[in-house]
Amino acid sequence: MKRTPKHKVAQLLSYGLHPGTLPTLGTLYIIYALPQILNLKSIIGMISIVLVGTYIIPVVVIYIMNLIGIIESLHLNNKKDRIYPYAITTICALLTSQILTSFGAPIEIISCSLGCAFILLASTVLIPFFKSSVHMAGITGFAGLYLGIYEKYGSGEFKGMLLVIFLCIAIAWARIHLNRHTLIELLTGSILGFGTIYFLISK
Repeated sequence: MKRTPKHKVAQLLSYGLHPGTLPTLGTLYIIYALPQILNLKSIIGMISIVLVGTYIIPVVVIYIMNLIGIIESLHLNNKKDRIYPYAITTICALLTSQILTSFGAPIEIISCSLGCAFILLASTVLIPFFKSSVHMAGITGFAGLYLGIYEKYGSGEFKGMLLVIFLCIAIAWARIHLNRHTLIELLTGSILGFGTIYFLISK
């Protein structure tokens, strides 16, 4: 079947704003937005910890699971395919938060890692009922981070928030267009993502 330009755009959005990459993007934004100045060694260390713990290790594990037949597809389209990857990524996020704590990372970065673990755990619990959208949880979680940092430190601009909102809408459209989720799955992911990260950041 020939793929339309809309289909290609939807795929590009889904890959470009993959939920696995958003913790690292969130860490970069926190480092940029915080009032204190961090040295380059600390910045590289924290980014590396988050990237490896919340993206690289889970991706490698999911790929191995696909190779040995534990899951049918790397896209995790089936609900049952999501259980083990979500559980492992939850554990990775928790371990990442522990390492970040030992590293002396800012509390906001640690909170985001813990928030990711909670979102994945909640999404795993919901699997028997429906596939809560982790794409929406990821991008709306970033929106919660942006708003929380703005309220806490006055960092960020209104046009920046508008851009994040636009990306949230774009991801929602992409997941619907690709027939990956229903509206309730998108809504649940949005509530989980935004509510969890905003609550933890604004504490």
